[in-house]
Amino acid sequence: MPPFALLLLALDVPLTVQETAGVARVAEPVTFGVPLPKGMLTDTAKLRLHDPEGKLVAADFRVVNRWWGEAGAQVSPVQWVHCHFFANVPARGRAVYRLRTGDAEPPAPPAKLEVIAEGDDVRVGTGPLRFVVHKRGPLLDAPGLSGADFLLRSDERIYKMSVGADSELAVEEQTPMKVVLKRTGSHGWVNGKDKALDYVVRITAYSGKPWIRVAYSFVNRQGQRMSDFVRLDGLRMEARLEKAPEPARVEQLSAEPRRAGWFQAGGIGFGLRWFWQLYPKAFEARSDGLARLELFPETARPQNIYMGVAKTHEMVLSFGGENLSASIDEPLYAVAPPKWYTRDTGALGRLVESSAEAIQPRYWPLVQRYDRWITASRDAVLAKRDRGYRFEGRAFDEYGMLNFGDAVHKIVTDSRRPDYGVHWETQYYDFPHALFLHFFRTGDLASLRMAVEASAHLADVDIAHHDPNPALRGAPRTGPGLNHWTRYSNGEFEASASWAFYKNESLFDRYLLTGDPWSRDVARMSADSGAANNGLDIQSNTRSIGHGLFAMMKAYEVFGDKKYLDRANWIVDCVQDWQDGNVDRLRERRCGVRWAPEFKGGYSHQSWMYGIALEAMSQASWTFQRPEMPGYLRRSAGWVFANPKEWDPSRRVFLNAPVHAVMLTPGLAYIAETSGEKMHWDVALESFQNQTGAAQATDRLKLFGQLFRNSQRFPWYLSVDARRQW
Repeated sequence: MPPFALLLLALDVPLTVQETAGVARVAEPVTFGVPLPKGMLTDTAKLRLHDPEGKLVAADFRVVNRWWGEAGAQVSPVQWVHCHFFANVPARGRAVYRLRTGDAEPPAPPAKLEVIAEGDDVRVGTGPLRFVVHKRGPLLDAPGLSGADFLLRSDERIYKMSVGADSELAVEEQTPMKVVLKRTGSHGWVNGKDKALDYVVRITAYSGKPWIRVAYSFVNRQGQRMSDFVRLDGLRMEARLEKAPEPARVEQLSAEPRRAGWFQAGGIGFGLRWFWQLYPKAFEARSDGLARLELFPETARPQNIYMGVAKTHEMVLSFGGENLSASIDEPLYAVAPPKWYTRDTGALGRLVESSAEAIQPRYWPLVQRYDRWITASRDAVLAKRDRGYRFEGRAFDEYGMLNFGDAVHKIVTDSRRPDYGVHWETQYYDFPHALFLHFFRTGDLASLRMAVEASAHLADVDIAHHDPNPALRGAPRTGPGLNHWTRYSNGEFEASASWAFYKNESLFDRYLLTGDPWSRDVARMSADSGAANNGLDIQSNTRSIGHGLFAMMKAYEVFGDKKYLDRANWIVDCVQDWQDGNVDRLRERRCGVRWAPEFKGGYSHQSWMYGIALEAMSQASWTFQRPEMPGYLRRSAGWVFANPKEWDPSRRVFLNAPVHAVMLTPGLAYIAETSGEKMHWDVALESFQNQTGAAQATDRLKLFGQLFRNSQRFPWYLSVDARRQW
């Protein structure tokens, strides 16, 4: 009997909405993603949402992706759905909604949402609000506010969204409860030809709401080389108020004091998410009726925006006088129980929730210690943001428009060295994905919020949105990144052709869980880069095997495009040809690797990098069911154990970076499962026990990613389900 057999009889998933800002939320829009067991539903027609009293509530459902490749299925079953609804939750309290199936007709949304295209404009009516979004000229006009525009100052020129000649406007999403309009283009100069940064702006309006959300991303696609930049001297959203405001100006030029990002002027509310965290910022209301939400004040030190860099700002415009600062600073999430994300649906593969019910009793204290280690390390990374550092006589912290969500790796103060400067982690080893995994396993909202912050940085800064080489558009920045943009070893401006620094699973996590469309877009761009560019670098970076496979398997899972599946199988083929020493096949496949006889059977001399490779190859073996793969995995581990420079059999320790032994545990456990050889299991369990027992919290983002990106899949082998299977 399949593990989901009982669940197929009826769907009843509790979804908890927790309020943490101390402000009661009334009919606040919430979008959440929830997975479904394989085979449960092929569409969303019967999905219903119930409030804490059991009453049906208005809700929109949308299929996100499917369980691809179901044998004999005309329509593959749904894997993830997105739901949008309006939540009520008391201050500092929680409300439990329930996702069920049923035939009863749900209530209608609070008001009819009207969307009318007229020429180059789109007019939207939410009930209490009517506004118009323009394809050309200023972005929008609304009651009490007109001519909303984005203005960029660079090198004494003013570039405007309203002057750009290449803009496009589309209705990206429309349901009875919300509409998303997307405008793209460039900020243009007065001559109508020159332009600075490109932009993507999304406006979201909701049924019955007198306010809108604006997500604005700029992207630098200008120049000929990766070292080319646009100097940012100022950037603001500017609009004219119908009601004259009281003159006021608030500046946030550093992290302190920590001001709220909510402002009132002329009867209009202006909000900006992460206002103080993304300094410099400012808001100004002028007596002549202009209101300016300054995403980069002209009073701040100029910032170079290098080719391929993007930055997203999330704003709210409120036309009904409602203060929405709580919903900006601490948005609501509707979350399922960890058991649903993991064992009940299997949507995350071999991942198990952290509970006494799920783990074999003899291992439960061990898993509890392990999770305390993760939590302590996460909190240490978080605390490091505020401690700061000094460089060239100035005090710095880990906040700022292009810093927030990342962490400092190291500082080189010797100006004679090519790597002189501040090195950032660039979400090494997909740090936010490790946090998302912790949330899925434990339901810890602190990990979820930190993962969202880090994945936002990854989407904007740590992936190159443009490159002179089209195959590298979407490629990762190297890590650690010198001043974010350049390579740590030589100071060259470049995206990485190697998959050694590839990471995008967390972007898929954020999209699946929250519906964030920017994360989806950047994840696709990143995946397309991997499909077009061969970044396999086994001899120098064994981790490139894992990073490439993770990206391709996740892209196929979410988008269903066969090119990602083909690319994943190509990686497996190259790795196995490498292990065989089949140089001719490596050349025929254009694997682009430099093989040496000493590597036959294994990967390379970097046993600590085997953890990433083994986990990905194990997931691919389990997913693709290629019968030869377990044998190749066993051979790769055998190469390590036979190498006296890598493994000490008497002390039973890995000699090459032993701190990373915990990374190897899920891969070794899979080899034990498929080979029946107890030695691999013994080494995996000993490594997990020893490191968990002796572990100290780390405040290094990179080390957190290394330690916990792989190892959170090992507790599955300690679970009651695993005991039944092998």
